[in-house]
Amino acid sequence: MLHLEKLNNAQVENVYKERMVIDFPKAELKPLDILYKAIDKGIYEPLGLFDETKLIGYTFLVKNNLDYLVDYLAVYPQQRNLGSGGVMVRLLPDYLKDAENIIAEIENPEYAENEDDKILQTKRFGFYTRNGCSDTGLRVRCFGVPFMILRWGTKESEDPHALWNLYQSFYRILLPKDMFEKNIKKM
Repeated sequence: MLHLEKLNNAQVENVYKERMVIDFPKAELKPLDILYKAIDKGIYEPLGLFDETKLIGYTFLVKNNLDYLVDYLAVYPQQRNLGSGGVMVRLLPDYLKDAENIIAEIENPEYAENEDDKILQTKRFGFYTRNGCSDTGLRVRCFGVPFMILRWGTKESEDPHALWNLYQSFYRILLPKDMFEKNIKKM
């Protein structure tokens, strides 16, 4: 049975070095030491998707009180297109049962560099919406990457100003001030 479980530091390092460097573009990947510092501060939660005892996917979350930002989410290649990713997305609200907001960034297909990227990013949007997420309408540029902000959770305020403030709050606690100011922009 598939379930989510918090990862220890050794598992985080293994996932980072063996999977994340492959699963995510370099521009989107935060340095491992920043992730460790955030974990130590209690503002970052690395979760693994397990099939019994076998790690088959992961999601790393930024935590700010009862609000969460899905920073990374991926399943291992051999598990892709088998429904495991959808299960992980649907498990998140149950695992984070006290969450007021869970939001995620996905690449905005309107800014895709080529047709293949646009197709992939459009499929990714469909994947999230099929699995319980909704488009908030908020568009951001994070470290140069144009993102759409999706949401699931119990708090359904659609106030764009409040949502932008929520989004910024995750990066304000995660990044040094100068790095935040250079890299987190509303579109």
